[in-house]
Amino acid sequence: MNYADYIIVFVFMAITFYVGSIFYKWVGTSDDFYVAGRKLTPFILAAVLTATNVNLYSFIGQAGIAYKEGVAILWQTWTGNMALVFSGLFVLPILRRLKIRTIPEFLELRYSKGVRTFVAIIWIFRLAFWLGVISYTAAIAAQPITGFHSFTFWILTFSVVAIVYTTLGGMWSVAFTDLMQFIFMLAGALIVLPIAMRQIGWWPGMTAALPPESLTLVSSAGAYNWKFILAIFLLGIEWACVDQGLLQRAFGAENTKTVVKGLVLAGIITTPFALLWNIPGLAARVLFPGLENADMAIPTLLASILPNVVLGLVVCGLMSSHLSTISANLNGVATIFASDIYENVLKRNATDKQILLTARIVTLVTGFGMVVFAHLIPLMGGAVNAYLTIIAIMDMPLFVIAIVYGLLWRGANWKGAIAGYACGTVAGIIGQFVFGLGFNLTTFISAGVTLVITPVVSIATGKPDELKLSHIWKAKRSSEEEEKSKNVYNIIPRTHLGISALSMYFIGFCIFIIGVILGSTGSSAASVVAVIGMVVYFLGGLWRAYTN
Repeated sequence: MNYADYIIVFVFMAITFYVGSIFYKWVGTSDDFYVAGRKLTPFILAAVLTATNVNLYSFIGQAGIAYKEGVAILWQTWTGNMALVFSGLFVLPILRRLKIRTIPEFLELRYSKGVRTFVAIIWIFRLAFWLGVISYTAAIAAQPITGFHSFTFWILTFSVVAIVYTTLGGMWSVAFTDLMQFIFMLAGALIVLPIAMRQIGWWPGMTAALPPESLTLVSSAGAYNWKFILAIFLLGIEWACVDQGLLQRAFGAENTKTVVKGLVLAGIITTPFALLWNIPGLAARVLFPGLENADMAIPTLLASILPNVVLGLVVCGLMSSHLSTISANLNGVATIFASDIYENVLKRNATDKQILLTARIVTLVTGFGMVVFAHLIPLMGGAVNAYLTIIAIMDMPLFVIAIVYGLLWRGANWKGAIAGYACGTVAGIIGQFVFGLGFNLTTFISAGVTLVITPVVSIATGKPDELKLSHIWKAKRSSEEEEKSKNVYNIIPRTHLGISALSMYFIGFCIFIIGVILGSTGSSAASVVAVIGMVVYFLGGLWRAYTN
């Protein structure tokens, strides 16, 4: 980078800081800080969700896996997008009607205050660890691009702006800076792809230089085979239903239908984006084979092929993806602590002013924590391995107690929920670190143990509170707010168009699963069938979101 590039980056940082900090005046209540007053429209929500989901973990971590293992890592993003559609159609409408701020808050409504506090404490550390992962990727990217090699310096540089404007403006700052960063991020990715492909002779040059398995989407062998796709799809469903950084944006939607449309649109919009960072990862393998650290693939590519000024613009795009994710999760941690621990346990009669001050202090403290966690990522095998390990162990048990049993089985009680979550997490830790079973099996073990322990303990310890159950189950139907505004969304459609759309959605899902299973046989048709199923799935979901 030369002086022109640094000026471009500095101006971008200054604009981002200014836009983010001016929303300080908009924050008058805790709801303004947490969920932007619940006033986000479908387009803003979709753009904000897309900006959050596309980050330096994608551009550095996933592209590094594409460099090392091949294009099948695309399914981490694609199945996550499919899960966004599922969550938007079936799960988030229920949670939005309950007008909650966090998943731990839902756990109190469904189980007890103890479950809420227990999960809230665990998830503060979980989100802080994720912030460490993406901060690590930022530092890895910056060093070869700028030529200044200081891991800690770059973590601090990239993080301080997001920490400050999130502390000041909360979700309003996050939402509007995300919208701006979404544009920069898309522009940067669109610049890199054609330049990289031209360097290697476009698609014919890539296919000639790489082994066939590197370009196979669904395969029977390798670390990212058909079993990986099933495991990551399951984790995608979990992520789209219980991830605080994602859900907090959805809870800021102006009504239930906005949630549905916003999540479905975000899932569809992000799907082609995955090509914008995975294909350059493959191109880097052609141009720079044998890199010791695969996470260096994209930074090396950018530093080598982009001219000055263009490099500065692309760096702004990468920084946009980084800042949007940091701000979302910082706001998520602040909301969990202030709402689920401070306001609910430590000071129940706290004023809005005290809650806001606490949320801002927690945002600053978490910013420090993510710098510490970032230094642990190299010890866990890099960004992707570290993240997949944590979500396989910690996230699946939460999904089981919150969504599977929390919304689908009336017999689950708070004792079963705590026992199931604790046992599932411990089983995952033992499977991963004692027996070295790997991410795929760990995912199924942590989920399976929770699925078994929760009902066993619940049945043995008595029935749950019927008042809590009736409140949750009532939210599965359209609310009075929807009826009055005539903006109703029915999870189970009542018209022929709605039923047809939902049928198309499930047909697409079945085709996708058939394609993945075909991959276990080594069939050459597996990839095509799986992708066709995914497309039909998205079209059915989009049709369903806009019908009733």
